[in-house]
Amino acid sequence: MRDFLIKITQFLKRFKRETAAVAAVEFALILPALLFTYIGTAEVSRLIIMDRRLAVVAGSVADLVARADGSLPNATLQDYFEAAQFTMEPYPAATLQQVVTSVYVDKKGKAKVRWSKGFNGGSAHAKNSTYSLPKEINNQSKKKYLIVGEATVQWTPIIDFIFKSGFTLNRTYYFRPRFDAEITIN
Repeated sequence: MRDFLIKITQFLKRFKRETAAVAAVEFALILPALLFTYIGTAEVSRLIIMDRRLAVVAGSVADLVARADGSLPNATLQDYFEAAQFTMEPYPAATLQQVVTSVYVDKKGKAKVRWSKGFNGGSAHAKNSTYSLPKEINNQSKKKYLIVGEATVQWTPIIDFIFKSGFTLNRTYYFRPRFDAEITIN
């Protein structure tokens, strides 16, 4: 028994002096945290870029419509929608839905839809329906027209152990017509 205790004691002393594999063990312990952080950072960066591009899509289409003088051909509006899809590159635009709406706010602050056009599954608002505007925009837009651009896209993670499922990103932008008059679609 004594020999056994001596051998165990010698083994423990040798183990304590041995430092050759300490770095490998430390690396094996920290590797999962490093991978989680690296992949998570990549996913969050991708999410932020897609959100920024979605904002550009919503703002660009509404701004182009707001620049029209009086009327805008429907074919031109469709061209705006199609061109905006390229803004999402290199990210997929298959789930990108766009809506442009003309709204008139009366003197009491009640906003009504004059016309609305959707693209790629975007739900157009019904003509003469009430449109909910943020309070600040509503107060500043009484007796004025607004062009509202909305864009929606489904974000899905590349690797699903950081984010378990995707979600929908939405952006809405409000513009006054450049010539301060109603813009019609023909």
